Amino acid sequence: MLINVPVIQKMIKKAAIYQLMTNFDEKLKSEEVQLTHRDLSDGTGRAETWFNNSFRNAEDLRISSFLRILAVANESHKDKTETEIDGDFLSAIFTSEVFQTATAINGVAMENDAHLFDFVQSEEKLFQDLVAYWGILSANNKLDEAEEEALKEIQTILSTNSDSEQEEDNEQ
Repeated sequence: MLINVPVIQKMIKKAAIYQLMTNFDEKLKSEEVQLTHRDLSDGTGRAETWFNNSFRNAEDLRISSFLRILAVANESHKDKTETEIDGDFLSAIFTSEVFQTATAINGVAMENDAHLFDFVQSEEKLFQDLVAYWGILSANNKLDEAEEEALKEIQTILSTNSDSEQEEDNEQ
């Protein structure tokens, strides 16, 4: 078995960051904010390509950097709507899917390498969703060699699990 806890944790973390950054990017482009990546970088006092690079590379931002980004988005939101960012705005970024993925990081941390196969099978729906995100990250060359191998193995596990369930259905 090629997959192990640290590799899977790293992959799930990348998926969570991708989810969060994609959600945030959608809110930045929304009518009530209308910020480009360059505007956001400039507003935080960073190099003009900083946010775009962070977004494209699915970087794990520091909390202070994320707060600076939110502050710039809040100012733009106030300029456009005369109101501050609210819970609905934040809920569109911190979706239940993002929390589900973050919970998976914790779940994998409690497993050991010998039980990962069973864990993947028991969390089939979650891993099917994650495979879709990992496919995007893979297509953008954001997975390393160990992660690419782990992705193939997880796809095999999910395929085997799906085939077994289909055989059981056919027997009934």
